[in-house]
Amino acid sequence: MEKEIILNGRSVVYYLTRKRVKNINIRIGTDGIVKVSCPYYASFADVERFMRSESDFIIRAVDRMNARAGNAARPVFYRNGEEVNVFGERCTLHVSPDYSSDSVIFRYPDIYVKGEAAEEVMRRYEKWRRSALRSKVIEMIDYYYPEFEKKGVSYPSQIVFRTMKSRWGVCSPSQGKLTFNYNLFETPEELIAYVVVHELSHFLEANHSDRFWSHVEDIMPDYKARRKALGNY
Repeated sequence: MEKEIILNGRSVVYYLTRKRVKNINIRIGTDGIVKVSCPYYASFADVERFMRSESDFIIRAVDRMNARAGNAARPVFYRNGEEVNVFGERCTLHVSPDYSSDSVIFRYPDIYVKGEAAEEVMRRYEKWRRSALRSKVIEMIDYYYPEFEKKGVSYPSQIVFRTMKSRWGVCSPSQGKLTFNYNLFETPEELIAYVVVHELSHFLEANHSDRFWSHVEDIMPDYKARRKALGNY
């Protein structure tokens, strides 16, 4: 159920769901959408009273998530003139059914995609986007791996990619496997490099102990600044 409330003088739209829960819960999605769950017996007055008590948290969280979405600039409508990020650089989509090539053509800061229907444009753009991210990550793994080879790390036996909601990368040391988030495509190259070094370091330490971070720092002395910057995406 979609509702609206005024918090700190601002209109906030939220989505209310009644569940078998004991308490009223608020979650702000990465898209900035406010979702509220409450017990079946809770009244709207109860819900909105609780939301007003948490108004500072809600406004800060919404602003933070909206800023992150703006920084990432991922395509929403896949239409002509839409701004998107390519490895941290703001670019513009150019869409037309009259383009001669079925392949996406990238000439910074312009991206040319043949198509008319949003579904067709999305399919071509996403195929290009994913391929570009895979190539970039593997290029960076090959660049940094020799430093890990010196420490006895074997080259990853599997390098896979998928879209993840809350993680940029995953290392599975027992399988020799690295997994990377396709959404890295919109982040600057130096931040992708940080994720690569971070995950390769897990082959040395599977946790986030001081020893783990010392391995990261050996390869990337400015990792803290990169890690902090990644939080903006």
